[in-house]
Amino acid sequence: MKQKKMGALTLSGFIIGPVLGSGIFILPPIVHSIAKEWAIVAWVVMILISFMVAFIFGFLSIQFPGDGGATNAIEHVFGTYVKRLAAFYLIIGVTFGAAAVLLTAGQYIEKLGGISSLSTGYILLPLCIALLLARVNLVGKIALVMSIVSAAVLFIGGAKSLIVSADNMVITSSFNVSDFSYALLILFWAVFGWEVIGNYSADVKDPKKTITKAILLSIVAISVVDLIVAAAVQWSDAGLPGGGDLTITGIMYPVFGEMSHLVMAGLALFLCCSTYFLYAGGISRLVASLAKDGVLPKLLGKRSAQDVPYAAVLFIFVLNTLVLTGVQAGIFSLEKLVAFANSFLTMNALIGICAGIVLIPNRFIKASGMLLSVIIIGMLAFHSTAISLVIMILLAVYYVGKQLVSNKKAKAL
Repeated sequence: MKQKKMGALTLSGFIIGPVLGSGIFILPPIVHSIAKEWAIVAWVVMILISFMVAFIFGFLSIQFPGDGGATNAIEHVFGTYVKRLAAFYLIIGVTFGAAAVLLTAGQYIEKLGGISSLSTGYILLPLCIALLLARVNLVGKIALVMSIVSAAVLFIGGAKSLIVSADNMVITSSFNVSDFSYALLILFWAVFGWEVIGNYSADVKDPKKTITKAILLSIVAISVVDLIVAAAVQWSDAGLPGGGDLTITGIMYPVFGEMSHLVMAGLALFLCCSTYFLYAGGISRLVASLAKDGVLPKLLGKRSAQDVPYAAVLFIFVLNTLVLTGVQAGIFSLEKLVAFANSFLTMNALIGICAGIVLIPNRFIKASGMLLSVIIIGMLAFHSTAISLVIMILLAVYYVGKQLVSNKKAKAL
């Protein structure tokens, strides 16, 4: 029995929460501390970049649908082995990043007392996996509710905070190129999430119409929430009674008062679980696709009666459990997990953007994509950990080498 396909609204549930993600909690105060009054301009620039990245991956998803997602487009442009390279970058990134997402939710819950962030991670993991084994349409509806609630609460809190205590909403300080560029670099982590959409293209009805509508709905909702929260941090007294640093919890206080910490814990739980659904669910489909192609064991390609790639979902569960066990043993920290995962997720996105540059006929998108690629390469070179750089380079040498050999053999025939 085939499962019911997702519509645009349900698919947007997989997008809004994950793209907002943990970044909405930590980025606004950090960016404001760097760029000061120009922080809001940095957010506007990053939102424009997000539109471009969303357009590129939306185009790729529509033109090359299937469980492989954007890697199908990468194969068309660069070849089979580069597709596998991008796929393994994404799988490695999600293996570590998904565990980090659960621990991030755990940190907010830990502030309420009674349970550690690691224990929360161990509890949330099987619960999220159990939901991923359900029909994707059901998971999408759950993620949609989580996304709507989270976006609405953040919008209301930010708007109320601005209304209650906003100063004149103007920029009076001089522009500092160095601070502004560094703020953009920090904000760049708020862009990603769009590259996984294509892995769900086989689970939606009328992919061209559905994916286009879902991206438009999502980018508008995400942009509005980002700008309201960033403006509240910048122009309101976004702090809890008694002073202290600017926090997102602070801008919730005019609406929720002493309940603000509890509200933030709930939001963190919703957004982080939504992020886990998007990435782990998308990667399970990619793993199933690779198993079907014979790259991974055929066992991982098995699907349930409702067309859920259950073997791949359970495989992701095992990988994430191993990572959490590594955290418990002191091998990893949350910060190391995030840094390690971001490098591989960014590298996968870079390859996808390069494929988009080749395939999309629009000259503006091509030029913008090239500029974005240069920024990403610089960011990877200066901010990736040594071990992630070594692994990425070794994988690239192996798979690009095999692709060159394959291309040479094809020309000789």
